[in-house]
Amino acid sequence: MFDFRGKVLVALITLTCSIGFMLFGYDQGVLSGLIGADNQFGTDFNHPDPTTQGLIVSVYQLGNVGGSIVIFLIGDKLGRKKSLLYSTIVMLIGAILQTAAINRGMMYAGRVITGFGNGGNTSTIPVWQSETSTAKDRGKLVAIDTCLVIFGILIAYWMDYGFAQISGPAQWRFPIGFQMVFMAILIPLILILPESPRWLHEQGRHEEANNVIARLVGKAVALDDDRVLELAKEINDAIELEHADGPFHYRELFAGGKLQNFRRMVLCFCVDAFQQLGGICVITYYLPTILESSAGLSRHMSLLMAGIITTEYFLSSVFQIWLTDKFNRRTLLFVSSWGEIITMAVLAITVHDGGRPAAWVAVVMVFLYNTFYSWGWLTVPFLYPAEITTLRLRARGAAIASVGAWLTEFMVVQITPIAVANIGYKTYVLFCVLNLGIIVPVTYFFFPETANMRLEDIDHIFEGGGITGGVIGKNGLLNDRRKDIERENHLPNESVKTSGSPISSSVGGKNDSFDHVEAKTG
Repeated sequence: MFDFRGKVLVALITLTCSIGFMLFGYDQGVLSGLIGADNQFGTDFNHPDPTTQGLIVSVYQLGNVGGSIVIFLIGDKLGRKKSLLYSTIVMLIGAILQTAAINRGMMYAGRVITGFGNGGNTSTIPVWQSETSTAKDRGKLVAIDTCLVIFGILIAYWMDYGFAQISGPAQWRFPIGFQMVFMAILIPLILILPESPRWLHEQGRHEEANNVIARLVGKAVALDDDRVLELAKEINDAIELEHADGPFHYRELFAGGKLQNFRRMVLCFCVDAFQQLGGICVITYYLPTILESSAGLSRHMSLLMAGIITTEYFLSSVFQIWLTDKFNRRTLLFVSSWGEIITMAVLAITVHDGGRPAAWVAVVMVFLYNTFYSWGWLTVPFLYPAEITTLRLRARGAAIASVGAWLTEFMVVQITPIAVANIGYKTYVLFCVLNLGIIVPVTYFFFPETANMRLEDIDHIFEGGGITGGVIGKNGLLNDRRKDIERENHLPNESVKTSGSPISSSVGGKNDSFDHVEAKTG
């Protein structure tokens, strides 16, 4: 019934993924302006202490871990569309329970169920987006999705600020219930859009897969078009190679060899864990509380500044759409991490000082922290797992990445109120040290570059073997050269061999959004 094609189809897929991420952001931010205050939420839930506040927030992360594990187990059977659809329905059930909660137990249950659905969504959205995008546009489109995560947080913060001015249960029930608006938009969009062509080929539904490829290539593109046939061949060649050893077995996740599956899974886990370990959870989930307890602002001023800070955060995340398109993944991660290190160090100093001028410097540091975070660690961890995994393991790799993110986030969110209450400024020293001592060196030595490479070609990064193969040294330099050849050598029907690996050259397309790099033009 709906036959969207070309740029319109890519735009609708991106819109759907963006709304899913906006819902994720809204869920992350909505409790920040409700907990930790003498308000209606505090009255209705018996004035939770710091430990209970952390639990109310963090059980959501436990639900996300559960949802990610389910996608790990059955995501490839369900497919990208069904995974998103069922996960969103689960989120809807959880949102209803939260909105109607009359005690802590009901709120805990609603938070866990909502998190369960969100874990499924955040495991699947980057995969679906990546598998329907070109190498050239993949980073930019996922960057748009993650930009909308911040827009969701922005809506949540201003919603909390506005409803803090009224009294009664609507003060917290309406902001929590508002997330259902996103779900009401998301579900119909999922139903009318196509499945990933890569997943369809994996399932042996080749004609249906080629039809989706043709729709992605542009308007009035036939199934026998050279661009459709070539991309279908590349996908099926990759599938044939991956299935050479027969059906999937879980022991493959721990395998080395040419595919380096275990290394890829560790990288998936680490990149998403590092996204949360650098301190962003402190800012996102507890910003008004942090401004009130650490910077000494009033509750009203804390809520107002949280809205202003998050507005700037959103604007800086818009800028990163351009950055992701122009710079390598590793470059963005390093710039982002060093910005986090500096701002957390200064934030610790200002909180330790405790004076009014220092408080406003602390506010500036929060502005800058969000800005640096948005330039690298906001987007790359959502993009990276789908890039470095094979089609055979892509859904599982994304799910493992999601588990890494949510386990780390659970830990950070649970301990933050306790840490701020007990060790004060040293909380920010801790995140500074985690960035400097773990995140930066591990990223430098172990994270390979993937920018501007086709998903089917990224496998060559891992052929050198070893835990740093394709990252530094000779093998890494060869990988950089392969990308140069892909960008510069526009010769159709020709292959480039580097280090014994055939790499099909790519020709920039002139027609639409799906054939710039993924398939050659005729």
